[in-house]
Amino acid sequence: MKTKSKKNEARVWVEVEVNKYTDGITVFRGQMLKEDVEAWTRGEMSDCAIKLERTYWFLDDNVCVLGKGDDNARQYTGDTFLRADTIMLIFVLKDDSFPTESTTNIDNIFPFPGRSKQ
Repeated sequence: MKTKSKKNEARVWVEVEVNKYTDGITVFRGQMLKEDVEAWTRGEMSDCAIKLERTYWFLDDNVCVLGKGDDNARQYTGDTFLRADTIMLIFVLKDDSFPTESTTNIDNIFPFPGRSKQ
């Protein structure tokens, strides 16, 4: 019986809303294994963490990429582990949603509709 390599497993780009309880909702974007998203939707991952790869988020009008940028952000790998029971929503995004300097099409790098600065 052959087993799939982790490199070949299907990944999807997602936006994840995490309830941090004391600090409100935090929104991250990145890649997750498609099977992890499906298992979370079925309620099979309530007692574990889910890996969010190539993590990025919005800070004011800037995109912050974990593992790149200035100061402490460069010290990380770009992967984040989120407790499954803190995830409120998972939005599946387009396949090309990672921000890069060469990306001219940023149609998927805007704040989600309905969110506004306070």
